[in-house]
Amino acid sequence: MVWIHGGGLRYGNASGMGMLGPQGIVRNLISRGVVLASIQYRLGFLGFFTTFTDDFPPNLGLLDQVEALKFIQEEISNFGGDPNKITIFGQSAGSASVSLHTYSPLSQR
Repeated sequence: MVWIHGGGLRYGNASGMGMLGPQGIVRNLISRGVVLASIQYRLGFLGFFTTFTDDFPPNLGLLDQVEALKFIQEEISNFGGDPNKITIFGQSAGSASVSLHTYSPLSQR
């Protein structure tokens, strides 16, 4: 499972899982043998600003997520995971990102 953090695309980080912290859901998932990864991506101006020109592409934060998901799929077997059974989930802006990945051809394998 891959966690995408929330924070309004302006703040947050891969290790600050809020309600999904080690005392809650994460500990439960890991105790059941789930391989869990969380990803970091560019936020705010650096991640989501655009000039609407080819020299400054939009949504670099989402492209960071795509690259992280590709990396996880390539490497997850080294951590005991199955590259054919990857589920992404998130909170707030992270869940919006999950929705966007379901529509993006860049996120399809």
